[in-house]
Amino acid sequence: MLIIGESINGTIPKVGQAILDRNDSFLRELAKIQYECGAQALDVNAGVASGNEVEDLPWLVEVVQKEISLPLMLDSANPEALKVALSVYRHPETPILNSISGEEEKWNRLFPVISERKCKIVVLLMDDRGIPKTIDERLAIAGRLFQRLIEAGLPSDHIYFDILVLSVAVETDAALITLETIKAIRSNFPDSHIVCGVSNISMGLPGRKLINRTFLTMAIYAGLDTLLIDVRDQALMSSVYSAKTLLNQDPYCLEYLKAYREKKILV
Repeated sequence: MLIIGESINGTIPKVGQAILDRNDSFLRELAKIQYECGAQALDVNAGVASGNEVEDLPWLVEVVQKEISLPLMLDSANPEALKVALSVYRHPETPILNSISGEEEKWNRLFPVISERKCKIVVLLMDDRGIPKTIDERLAIAGRLFQRLIEAGLPSDHIYFDILVLSVAVETDAALITLETIKAIRSNFPDSHIVCGVSNISMGLPGRKLINRTFLTMAIYAGLDTLLIDVRDQALMSSVYSAKTLLNQDPYCLEYLKAYREKKILV
C-alpha cells in the first residue's frame, strides 16, 4: 500500500497563495508535516488560477525536494509543465504523473510525455462521453487504455487506475459502484494499482470525515492500494493502520503498534 499526501495542491487557497508568493517556508513545512504524519509520497499540484504552471510546478518540486526525500506525484494536465518538472525531479524512484484519461484531446497532449520517460501514470476511467455510470463501462475504458500503455512499453505495475469517486449525496449508489469497480479492476489487472479521491464520496454532506474514513476502509478491503489522502487527519490515518492490521497487510501488527507507541493512533 502506498500512502500519498494530498495537501500540496494549488487549488487549496492557502497553498495557492503560498505558490504565488513563493513562500517556500510554508510549503516546506507542509511537506515536512505530511512526511511526519506517515506519507510515503507527496502529490505536488501547482494549479493556481492566476499562476504559470510551467514556472510554478518545477519551482514547487524543487522546494519540496529540499525539505524531504520522498517520491512525488506530479499533478498537472499541462505537458510543458510536466516536462520541466521532470527535468528537476531528483528522487531515484520513478515519479507518478497525474493524470491521463480516455479523452482523446487529453491523451494526445500527455501521452508523448509519458511514453518518452516511461513514468508511472494515473489513468482516469473516463472518456469523451464523461464518467461512466456502470462498472462494465469503466472496465471497458480501463482495458482500452491499459492496452495502449502496454503497447507503448509501460510496465503494468506503472499503471494506477483512478476509479473516479462521485458523491453519494448526488449518486446514491456511488459508493457501491466504486467498491465493485475496484474489485473488478483488481481481478482483471492484478499487477496494476488502484487510486481514488476518497473525500469525493462525502461532498455535500455533513460529518464528511466520518464518511470518508468509513468508505476508505471499505475501499481498502475491496482492493484499493494507493491512498491519496490528507495524512494530517489522525482519525483517517488511524483507520488505515487498523485496516492494514485486519487485512493481514501489517505482519504481527508491527506498524500499528509502532504508530500506537508514537501516539499516532486515535482511539
